[in-house]
Amino acid sequence: MAFPNFHWNHAGFWPMLTAMFRTVAILAAAAAPALAGPAFSGIEAIRSQPYGESARAVEILGERGAPQPREWTILLADPKARGGAREVTVADGQIVAERAPLRGLPDISGLVPLDTTKLTFDSDKAFRIAQDEATKRQIGFHWLDYSLRNDPASAEPVWTVGLFDHMGASIGTIRISASTGAITRPLRTSARRESAPPSRLSRPLGGVVGTVVSSVERAAKITANSTLRVVGTVQETLVGERTIGPKEDE
Repeated sequence: MAFPNFHWNHAGFWPMLTAMFRTVAILAAAAAPALAGPAFSGIEAIRSQPYGESARAVEILGERGAPQPREWTILLADPKARGGAREVTVADGQIVAERAPLRGLPDISGLVPLDTTKLTFDSDKAFRIAQDEATKRQIGFHWLDYSLRNDPASAEPVWTVGLFDHMGASIGTIRISASTGAITRPLRTSARRESAPPSRLSRPLGGVVGTVVSSVERAAKITANSTLRVVGTVQETLVGERTIGPKEDE
């Protein structure tokens, strides 16, 4: 088949082909999936900073999550920083504080930088696993602490999730792969939790959601009783008999 209107032009073809490949490469980079999730969003924020090229995240920390912390602390190994380290605090994907200690950060030199290509399992997914495991064992908790760093033995990124009660006492810990979501160490309860008698604050349902649901149910019951008590008092005043709600002294 002939294409009479097509003219082969060597001088113009190769520049056009080069420009085409450059455009494809730019589009592919733009379409590359960004790290998603409450903890990983901090790494995305760091990439846009002047030190984003030289700094490498070695650990991500979050405290008092219910279920997610309000802020994440990211420890960075950075040869261009004084002391060779940075500490960056991130909230809602935005950097809210950062410092570069003159003497660096303790033990940071012994930590291997996290490979971002392996970070596919964020803290929200880690919470769901911790929640499920606690529920299976009927263990209630009030908040969680998160730590993500490479496991020394496997060199794989691992979440260590700590469970705590309303007084801040440790209930147990569980370790979860940040690459696959597999449980690398099952939920281990603390010695204090194993030896302590059942608490009146314990929830048969287990997990932080079970505690929240129970609290909501109690609040709803108190509100309903208060409303019925008022209606019953009005009824008793008007007709001399109470058939609605509890009495004032109940």
